[in-house]
Amino acid sequence: MHFLKATLIGGVAFLIPVVVLMVVFGKAFELMSRLAAPVQRFVPLESIGGIAVADLVAVLAMVLVCFLAGLFAMSRVARRFYHRLDALLMLLPGYAFIKSFSQSLSLDASGEALMVPVQVRFDDYSQLCFEVGRAEDGEVTIYLPGAPDPWSGSLIRVAADRVERLTISMPQAVSYIRNLGRERGAGKAS
Repeated sequence: MHFLKATLIGGVAFLIPVVVLMVVFGKAFELMSRLAAPVQRFVPLESIGGIAVADLVAVLAMVLVCFLAGLFAMSRVARRFYHRLDALLMLLPGYAFIKSFSQSLSLDASGEALMVPVQVRFDDYSQLCFEVGRAEDGEVTIYLPGAPDPWSGSLIRVAADRVERLTISMPQAVSYIRNLGRERGAGKAS
């Protein structure tokens, strides 16, 4: 059952960006085809290799637009725009956690996960949390997720000796929180 569930979740996680890209490129192709239709009148051929000239022009226009967008994305103006947009989106509830969650699925330059599942000891209990950073003064920045909704929570700083890394992944930890601890697998690091 666990294999089936993990495989289905993995398939959905793989297909969502693929489907989004297909929809975006489909709409872009549709738009470029409408824009390229007038070009068809100036070309004496109806098709090249069985492909309509208007479709070829639309594909070439899409490639050109993607190339120009890539060039723009490398510019300072684009980076400033991205950072301003990101700062604005940070005002939306849940955006920071979603961003951190998606980044935690990748690794930083040193190969470390950006958000690490940890167990934090408090006075007479401990809580499943996420480490988001370590300061030079020895304190650890911790995200305390809400349960069953890990998208809301609080940030705190605690002493490093109160933090214990866990051997579970970020998605496993989120699943554990959403299921109010009913799922197995929140093992401690050895």
